[in-house]
Amino acid sequence: MDHIVPGDDHRLSNLTSLCAWHHKQKSSREGAAAQAAKRRAIQKKFQRSEQHPGLL
Repeated sequence: MDHIVPGDDHRLSNLTSLCAWHHKQKSSREGAAAQAAKRRAIQKKFQRSEQHPGLL
């Protein structure tokens, strides 16, 4: 069984049956997307809000 919409919603309307190969493909895509979002959030924390004084 696999969640149609990722998360903790375990209602039957949000579950679907997938073979092992398709489940692996879907889980891999979802994991890569989550990792990319985490990377973007971390990079955003370190963005400069003003120019460096040496570059003025």
